[in-house]
Amino acid sequence: MIENILTDFNINSKIISTERYGNGIINETYLVRTGGNGSEVKYILRKINNYVFSNPAIVVDNTVKTIQHISNKLQKQDNKKISDYVFQIVETKDGNYYKTDDDNNYWCLLTFIENSYTIEIVENKEQAYQAAKTFGRFQRLLFDADINDFQPTIPNFHNLKNRLLTFEKAIKDDIVQRVKTAEEELLRINTYKYLQKEFSNILNETKLPKRITHNDAKINNVLLNKLTDKGQCVIDLDTVMPGYILYDFGDMVRSFTNPKPEDIQDINKVTMRIEIFESLAKGYLEELGGLLTKSEIKYLTLGAVLITLEQSIRYLTDYLIGDKYYTINFSNQNLIRAGTQLKLLDSIIEQKEEMKKIVEKTVELYTKEL
Repeated sequence: MIENILTDFNINSKIISTERYGNGIINETYLVRTGGNGSEVKYILRKINNYVFSNPAIVVDNTVKTIQHISNKLQKQDNKKISDYVFQIVETKDGNYYKTDDDNNYWCLLTFIENSYTIEIVENKEQAYQAAKTFGRFQRLLFDADINDFQPTIPNFHNLKNRLLTFEKAIKDDIVQRVKTAEEELLRINTYKYLQKEFSNILNETKLPKRITHNDAKINNVLLNKLTDKGQCVIDLDTVMPGYILYDFGDMVRSFTNPKPEDIQDINKVTMRIEIFESLAKGYLEELGGLLTKSEIKYLTLGAVLITLEQSIRYLTDYLIGDKYYTINFSNQNLIRAGTQLKLLDSIIEQKEEMKKIVEKTVELYTKEL
């Protein structure tokens, strides 16, 4: 079937092979090799998960607008090779940016960025700095994008109140009889529910500006360069839409600072590494400098708390409804993932004041330098 899908895209060379690619737990991704006469061109083929994204056309539209906006900005910088810093979407033969199959699945074909790699765990401060700097550059390039041009790809994606309502419904319905196996995690989430009201009050009282944000700023959504190990490109643009800066900053903290996989069974090894946090704050704020408002700066570290809590709720909700959202390799994987997020959340809250001081110091440094 994949070969049939590919024939509708503007590929000028013979398809050599296709194979599953990456460690994504939402969409299906394939590496496509094409070529002939000793040359090879690679592409990334992605099938958008239409359970997660109920309107895949919006995902494609937002992605195209993001790429075009960033490409236009980079084009004005003569020292930048656009193809090194942003991938492109390959058009179909009838001029669209996606192909639908008989089951109404949406497929997109993307250019492959050579000499790049991703990581699942941040091993050192330099990796954290480079990856965060890449997310910061991505945000800076989108800073003047018109928010009215973008629609939500997943409505209420980072709406903690809605996440809690869905979570509570999953507990009440208990459709796969798993509530009793998650009592410890349920109790721990209950102790943090107050954060939803706290954030609602902040939004009502503070002018936090909405911007076009990535909304899934995980470490494996950044490409690093194989030759230099520097940050190169932000990928997986499915959730690019209106949001708050603190969401992206929070997801970086959540995914960069934990030294262990999300499904590690020994959660005592999970912690928020403050030295990694300091490096990611430096990389991100070095790019954004004086562009952020005072309210955005003030609540950056709150983003780490909210997103980590949200992710624990999302994993546990999926476990309770029968693992419909995230791909799993064993039966209680989402339950374990929820537990690691809660342990990480404990560690973040314990170090929150030190994190705030690091942000304030870093912002002051780069604001002065501008």
